[in-house]
Amino acid sequence: MELHKLEQQVAAQCQVHLPPGARVVVGVSGGPDSLALLHLLARVVGPDHLVAAHLHHGLRPEADDELLFVMMTAVSWQIPVVVEKVNVPALAQANRRTIEEAARHARYRFLAETAVQENADFVAVAHHADDQAETVLLHLIRGSGLAGLRGMLPAAPLPGAPELTLLRPLLAVPRQDIEAYCAAHRLQPVQDPSNRDVTFLRNRIRHELLPLLAQYNPQISAHLQQLATITAADYALLEEWFQPFWQSIYVEQGEGWLALARARWRELPLSHRRLALRWGMLALRPSQTDISFQVVELARELVEQGVTGSQMDLPGGLRLWLEYERILLVSDEAGEPLPFGPQMPTAEAVQLLIPGQMALGGGWWLYARVYEGDKGAISQNADPWVAFVDVGDRDTLTVRPRLPGERFQPLGMHGRHATVKEVMINRKIAQTLRPLWPIVSHEAHLVWLVGQQVDERVRVTDTSRRIIRLTCRRVAVTS
Repeated sequence: MELHKLEQQVAAQCQVHLPPGARVVVGVSGGPDSLALLHLLARVVGPDHLVAAHLHHGLRPEADDELLFVMMTAVSWQIPVVVEKVNVPALAQANRRTIEEAARHARYRFLAETAVQENADFVAVAHHADDQAETVLLHLIRGSGLAGLRGMLPAAPLPGAPELTLLRPLLAVPRQDIEAYCAAHRLQPVQDPSNRDVTFLRNRIRHELLPLLAQYNPQISAHLQQLATITAADYALLEEWFQPFWQSIYVEQGEGWLALARARWRELPLSHRRLALRWGMLALRPSQTDISFQVVELARELVEQGVTGSQMDLPGGLRLWLEYERILLVSDEAGEPLPFGPQMPTAEAVQLLIPGQMALGGGWWLYARVYEGDKGAISQNADPWVAFVDVGDRDTLTVRPRLPGERFQPLGMHGRHATVKEVMINRKIAQTLRPLWPIVSHEAHLVWLVGQQVDERVRVTDTSRRIIRLTCRRVAVTS
């Protein structure tokens, strides 16, 4: 690629994605890619519209010199510069991430904060065509669907700050053209020795796997870039088609959680069911990069085959939880109270007539009916929100919160006792919900820890003359 064409290409990208006069924060490590990008943008949009941003990762002794180099270069080009030091190893340990993941999250956080501080709506980074090929291959190795095979996009919401736009003006430019640009303009970038450290997976792909694949096809890098371009267009069309379906299943969202309509989700085509779960996870974790096909598929199978109350952990501190009417995606920092299940309106005990019903908190209702169906069907019941009990000739039961230190005999434990607290913990009922979680009881002992466990002493037997069906349901959710 001729050098003037490279400048024209970056100018064309800026014309498409940057409004006139826009302010841009440029991530600058000091290496050839980011140095060329800063130089090109200074020529295309002008230094007065740029802010250079450099993050010292605290990983290498050379990093101090690199920080100084970026500062001196930006000042000499009359570009404002913002720098920050972080301890990436400490962040990785604290958040249980790899060094690569911790560095990536730290960079995007720093770029977002700098953009807000500098009143900029755009952030530019120097990912190029060779990076794109490596990214597609990386996603393929880890297990990816269409979203991963897109690779990186020329313009996308900034991870962790979707109100800002992340630009990659060099995404179609090969590394060799960038190096030629640096040489032609006498730019003298710093060289990061960690880029050759093959303990990092991306570096192994760059220095070992891609050269090996090139022996089978010298155009492998270009073909991976082409795959990303094709897949990005197809995925954009899929998302456009999917938007009306998303609106039909999206129910509501709160602080750190999101709910989808379970019945309507089940009616979607397979492709849309998967995409809905991915969108839900990304809505709570926009910067999450490891939502693999396997994760989505396990979540899909749980929603399709699991019963109300089923749950599973997801990447990024997320959890999927099935309600009767809803699919809940919840993050670690979700606001309380979470919509996980029924709650007593107050701590006061309430009488439940047989037959009868009562309203609980959060739209949940509790029903008691005399069951006159086949006893054999009772053993096939897989719904945790339905319980069949033998309470003799009683016409009323009591609904109340748990008592201090309360014990009962959980069905299936052959008469052994357990505390209600222990069962609640084992069943992963959120701590904030336990005090007002409803319990059906009579004067002698607990009957049903709602949605969780029946007492052994009220189990239905062949000699049961009168069977009560207890049901707890949340009212149907409408969008």
